[in-house]
Amino acid sequence: MESDNAHKTLLRVSKEKNFDLLEKYLQESEPVEINLSSLPLVEYLASVVVSQQVSTKAAKTIWSRVHPIINAHTNYQNLETELHAAGLSKSKANYVIGLINNLKLSSLQRSNLKELSNIEFENLLIANKGIGPWSVQMARMFYLGDTDVMPINDLGIKHAHEYFFSEHEMSEKFYEPFRPWRTYLSLLMWKSLS
Repeated sequence: MESDNAHKTLLRVSKEKNFDLLEKYLQESEPVEINLSSLPLVEYLASVVVSQQVSTKAAKTIWSRVHPIINAHTNYQNLETELHAAGLSKSKANYVIGLINNLKLSSLQRSNLKELSNIEFENLLIANKGIGPWSVQMARMFYLGDTDVMPINDLGIKHAHEYFFSEHEMSEKFYEPFRPWRTYLSLLMWKSLS
């Protein structure tokens, strides 16, 4: 199973590199799974926009109000007002509307997206207002199931890095030895914060 292989490799690398805190944490942890979103791409991206710069709890609450509005949208004149009333800022409401109106995104299937290179996928998403590098990384992880993403600008990852690797500067290069399982490492790092 992929998650077992990832866990074993992460444990081996942590031993080889003398990352004692990570090694101990991995020994005490079960393998984690990448939970792919079942939402269509546009809805998934809208959920990512909702979750930007808010707590997980707040994002879930706002998304529970926004998602039904997106699914039932028929009147574009009132959509911004409805999204704002559901808890989105004006800019986030406009980002979500931009995603909904993007016919190219709406027409793409997950299988089409998996055929794109990382750069092509990033360029496709970044062309949409409200979607930046962090959002692309989340989509690679939780929409495409990419096993090798390390979102080093994520606040939770930064906190976990400070705990597990306090003597090491955080950089893409630092996380190279964990390839091709950096998504699994990210999931474990996030999990360690709870």
